[in-house]
Amino acid sequence: MSTHSVIECLEGIQASRLGNIRNIYVYLPSGYQEQTDRHYPVLYVHAGQRAFGPSGSGNETWNMDQAADGLIASGQIEPLIIVGIAHVRPVTDNEFYHFIAPEREAVRVGCSGMAYEHFIIHELKPIIDLRYRTLPDKENTGLLGSSAAALCTLHMGMRHPDVFGKLIMMSPFYTDVQLDETSESGLLEADMYRLPENIPSVRMWMDIGDMEGLFLPSQVRRVAHQLLERGATSGEELAFLEQQGACHQEGDWGARVHLPLQYMFGHVGKPISLQLLGRNVIGLQGGMTVCINAQMHYENGLVQSLLHGNYTSSAPDVIQVRSSGELVPVGIGSASITLTVGELTTTRIYTVIPELSAHVEVCIHAEVAPDEDSEETIYGGMGMKLVRSGKGRYEGCYRIPRDSGFSFRFTRGFRRFETDMDGHPIANRVFRATDDMSVHYLIQSWGRMSAKMGTGGPK
Repeated sequence: MSTHSVIECLEGIQASRLGNIRNIYVYLPSGYQEQTDRHYPVLYVHAGQRAFGPSGSGNETWNMDQAADGLIASGQIEPLIIVGIAHVRPVTDNEFYHFIAPEREAVRVGCSGMAYEHFIIHELKPIIDLRYRTLPDKENTGLLGSSAAALCTLHMGMRHPDVFGKLIMMSPFYTDVQLDETSESGLLEADMYRLPENIPSVRMWMDIGDMEGLFLPSQVRRVAHQLLERGATSGEELAFLEQQGACHQEGDWGARVHLPLQYMFGHVGKPISLQLLGRNVIGLQGGMTVCINAQMHYENGLVQSLLHGNYTSSAPDVIQVRSSGELVPVGIGSASITLTVGELTTTRIYTVIPELSAHVEVCIHAEVAPDEDSEETIYGGMGMKLVRSGKGRYEGCYRIPRDSGFSFRFTRGFRRFETDMDGHPIANRVFRATDDMSVHYLIQSWGRMSAKMGTGGPK
């Protein structure tokens, strides 16, 4: 009878160049103790204090151990070791940043990504390879990160393809975005990533939800296409997923982490169906770019969004479609768009209207209990500043990309979140900006919670 999976904690592991210590959490699959001749692939996970369980009251967890247990038990992936690397919060330097630190950080920080990279490759990996029965080669060594840790995963993987052959980047912080009323786009964007001219031969998974505020699917899709242009192979070396309704938080990453685990450590299997998702009404004028989210579903439950496809339009004088899935409106009316992949095919009707702006205006009104009203400004998702407009009332209006979705809690400063009347965390507030809109909220209390959960900012 095989033992259940276990999670061991290696305490006080030192990172010499960072000058700090941290705990390391190691998931060992069922049967590890009995099968003493077997060696295992290893997945290193950034911010690993949340990989297997909550790090504190109000914090979410990925429950990655449960996902791995289920996939291994059902034979969908091979048994593997997962190493959760606890994150040390930045004081003067952020270990997830290699080259650029965003100016909008609450505390001005520099970049210590190189030192963190040295820790993982030259200090942590040798410890893991010595203590556990690993397969230490690149084909059996992976990195996983979300948000800023996904940016770190990209940079480490591009710099050390001889060490890491599997890169999982979930909701990557590739572009730092701020609302900017003075710009034509309404946004101030700065790229955080750097790519080599020639992409090394590694296997990559990249995904993004469509409810992640100013973490936009178009930003991640753009990087995916750049990877393809520089040598990566779609499907074989790069898998991409745009997940409908997914937010920028641990619970949503944990809900889909089984997909990259399948892609990296299992068998892709046979595709069984296609689905065309996303907006199906576009404007002839207005400047809004619409790209089809074409998803391919596989017999083992895996799903990917296609970066290229064989599309045809029933009315090219109304809508044309590029191989990337981008729709090009030509005239007013409707047309059927068909996608064909091998023996699979699917069709959806798309409509062109005279005009559809790329941005909408969202006004947020918040009411605060009188005894909690002590701030001149409070904040919604992605830095939306609300200004006091009266006793216990705050409001702000913002020009944001159409169809962007937001999941957030109000704050009154860095990591000072709203709570319920008893000081407990509340569910995130959610809206999607499909049209101009005005939303009203009641803030019960500021409580004393400092835990970060689903704020829509980089982790």
